[in-house]
Order: sequence, then C-alpha cells, then structure tokens
Amino acid sequence: MRQLDADPVIRARDTAFRLLTRREHSCAELHNKLTARGYDSDVVGDLLASLAAEDLVSDHRYAQALMSHRVSTGYGPQRIIMELKDKGVSAEIIEQTLSSAEVAWDELLRVQHNRKFGGSKASSFKEWARRAQYLDRRGFSTDAIRRVMGSWDHATLARDDSGVDINA
Repeated sequence: MRQLDADPVIRARDTAFRLLTRREHSCAELHNKLTARGYDSDVVGDLLASLAAEDLVSDHRYAQALMSHRVSTGYGPQRIIMELKDKGVSAEIIEQTLSSAEVAWDELLRVQHNRKFGGSKASSFKEWARRAQYLDRRGFSTDAIRRVMGSWDHATLARDDSGVDINA
C-alpha cells in the first residue's frame, strides 16, 4: 500500500518519528510541525498524548537538550528561557531545568567576553556599552554583566575623547 493511501494516524506517527529521529522536539513544536503538514489537530493531539505516554516525546528531555546545547555554545539563561518559551515549554519545566543545571553563569559570561574581546578592558564608554550589549544579546542579565565586566567608571565619562575633563 502506498503511503498516501495509509491511515492519517499512521502517516502522522511516521512523520513524527522521522522528526524525532533528527532531534528532540517539544510537544508544542511537534504539534505545530505536524499540523503545518496538514494533519488534523485532533489526530495530532491524540498522537502526542500516545507518544508522551510511551516517553518518546518529553518536554523535560527537550528542555535539558536545548539548555545543554545553548550552554555549550555560550548562551546565557535569559536567552535559553526565551527559546524554551518560544518552543512551547511550560514555565514550570523551564524553572526545573534551570534550577537543576549546574552552570557557573558568571564564568560562562567571562569566557564569552574573553573569547569575543580578549582579556582587555574597554577603553571608552562606547566600547564598554558595545560589549555589554553583545553579552545582553547572548542572554546574560545586566547584573551578571556588571559583576563580570564591572561598571563603567563615571569619572572617565566626564572626559571627552581627547582626554580633556569636560567638567573643568
């Protein structure tokens, strides 16, 4: 029998298996992909319940996998939280995943800073802000950025680019 003639439930299950063999998916992400391919939402919902009961799809496992990958590529907790929310993972699972993670976020931030900018300190406020914005986009909090990079010395801000004190 050709695949086009097969039962939609069987075809949806086969498609889900093909997607899951490539990588983990959240339930919501898998639901969106299957419905986008034309499978009925009720069929997909029943299929996902069946796959979850068989532990073939798991938001916990997906969250762990995504977090592990993102940490290894140097992303911070805020970026990881945003991505997990975008993929439909519940706030409870996100919280459990982050709290069970043994990640030294400040050290990861320091490594990312040194990888991108070397060990040098910023020579101007503009440079400091550029570095802070880069780390912010990577998903690190403002407090963590200040802890690692330090706050910009406001006495330095009182000088213009030529080094002349503009408050004098």
